[in-house]
Amino acid sequence: MSEPIRHISFDLDGTLINSFAIMQEAWEAATEKLRINCGFAEYRRYVGLPFPKILELLGLSNFEMELNELYFAHTRRLYDRIEQIDGAADLLDWCHAQGFGTSIVTSKPRANSELIIARMGFAVDALVCGDDLTRGKPDPMAARIVCEQTSATPAEMLYVGDMIFDFQFALNAGMRFVMLSPDGAAPLPGNLLNPVERVATLAAIRDIVT
Repeated sequence: MSEPIRHISFDLDGTLINSFAIMQEAWEAATEKLRINCGFAEYRRYVGLPFPKILELLGLSNFEMELNELYFAHTRRLYDRIEQIDGAADLLDWCHAQGFGTSIVTSKPRANSELIIARMGFAVDALVCGDDLTRGKPDPMAARIVCEQTSATPAEMLYVGDMIFDFQFALNAGMRFVMLSPDGAAPLPGNLLNPVERVATLAAIRDIVT
């Protein structure tokens, strides 16, 4: 019998916030400035992984320093245009009222993440960002940090995300996982054998943990 859920952890982009339009604008501006021919659709396939890993997969590691500075500086300038996913703040408030611990695990830099979280009014018990880690998702290092900061165990944790890398992260860490999939689909391989629980809205998380 599985442990009851005591802590709910969330991805940020695509799970608590709708930031892809801003990300696209920043990516296109950065790649145009550097004369790089790599569209946002290619970049978005790997969102959730550490930024250096994404660039490696795209064959752009030689541009890491320049892209890191241009891309994340641009997204910071536009952070006030980012909107929360419907029900995100309400769900976090509900979690606290019900006694669930909460955290955010994101591959975004801390400077960007803290700006966004403060603007949204998200209150969480722990925040782990990409530049806090030597090994990012899907490595379980971030989950271990959350456990150290909150006293939760992986068996008591639910991770909510929207990408295959989020699922792999939860699997590697020993956490339960649920995928936020508003359109009824999910960006998962067709030959994936592991069953993946899906919800169409953040509000549906309440039914899973109670």
